[in-house]
Amino acid sequence: MGDGRLVEALRTHKPTRRVATAALSALLAGPTQAERALGLTTAIPGDTRPIGVTIANGVAHVDLTSDFESVGGSRSQQLRLAQVVYTLTQFPTVKAVRFSLDGSPVSVVSGSGNVVGHAVGRDDYRGLAPVATPLAGSWRGLPPSPFGALTSRASVWTGKELLLLGRAAGVRTVFAAYAPGHGWRQLPPPRGLGRSFRVAWTGRELIAWGSTVTAYSPASGRWQPLPSPPAAGPPKLVAWTGRELIGWTSSGGAAYRPHEGWRSLPKAPLAGASAWTGKELIVVSAESAAAFSPGHGWHRLPPPPLPRPGARAVWDGDELLVVGGRSAPPVGLAYSPTNNAWRELAPTDSGRRGAAVVWTGSRLLLWGGETGSPGGFVIPPHGVAYDPKADRWSPLPQAPLRGRRDPVGVWTGRSLLVWGGDPGFADGASFTPSD
Repeated sequence: MGDGRLVEALRTHKPTRRVATAALSALLAGPTQAERALGLTTAIPGDTRPIGVTIANGVAHVDLTSDFESVGGSRSQQLRLAQVVYTLTQFPTVKAVRFSLDGSPVSVVSGSGNVVGHAVGRDDYRGLAPVATPLAGSWRGLPPSPFGALTSRASVWTGKELLLLGRAAGVRTVFAAYAPGHGWRQLPPPRGLGRSFRVAWTGRELIAWGSTVTAYSPASGRWQPLPSPPAAGPPKLVAWTGRELIGWTSSGGAAYRPHEGWRSLPKAPLAGASAWTGKELIVVSAESAAAFSPGHGWHRLPPPPLPRPGARAVWDGDELLVVGGRSAPPVGLAYSPTNNAWRELAPTDSGRRGAAVVWTGSRLLLWGGETGSPGGFVIPPHGVAYDPKADRWSPLPQAPLRGRRDPVGVWTGRSLLVWGGDPGFADGASFTPSD
């Protein structure tokens, strides 16, 4: 809590099925020393202890010791109630909170000053909400898919539908399409693709490159095997330039131009997060960066100011935005080819690893993944959005999904579609910003 309003604060805990109880216990423990140094406080009396938390029909029934109401006036009571309500309603199974003290249900003071004897939610304390309001928009769940969870998965957006390619139980290849407003349909999978593969959309076809290379045409509904590339093995980097597919395996690089065939490319000096800018492919790997330009080859770029192994990257039209990474860093990076220089992004309160990241044309949207620090990672239920012009992060409204690692994500031109993820998720949702 700061300046008389709620403030979001990150906590980590060991894996547990009782995440609501763990979150409440972390709240009652109060601000850390570093947070207190920043001026953050709590309205909850320090002697308050949790007795129990149960969740039924969207309501969390919270029983606390009577110390919870021992001191403070009406404003302090509202703030401490709001702290509990906002902490527990971050989870999709909780919409409101009903309070008890020492086992007896009690009435509470809402944000408007009224005494109410029913469960209260975020709307009851809207005036005390964190200043960082969520990006305006709404979520909608996707219909159930006709297949289960996929142990590996990749996707593209064709302009009309999501094409999803993956492996079920690590042994069976699954291929399906989802069209907003029309639902899912299973499609014939390719053969001989192998366990490791990458995909690209050419504007007409999906090209899948694994142990073999094959192309799927939505117009014909068929797969067409392509000639073997001069670089053997599954690729680590793949991109569509607008004219040809370029990719690199551990043995070298290759470019495929439809109706013309393959040609060899110089070996890549590194592999990692990458994005096509319209002129070149920029790649960032840990402490190094490089760019490949068709017709000119590879050249080294200035190293990023902070190492970013395992990051995600998107091109925003001016800069390469690099976010997340193996240690879920809260600070992202941006590289400008025009200036040949890096800059640090404003920090987010929820750094991620293993998230879905897309560019909308005006914002970077990130959903899923783990946050925290090595040894204490947790999976948050919300996503975040980054506005490069304002250098500002905003939370996304809470999705109707549980958080997960490595979901697929695409931008349709209007909405973010996310689906699947680890461990074993087979559901999805779409988020449509209001502006």
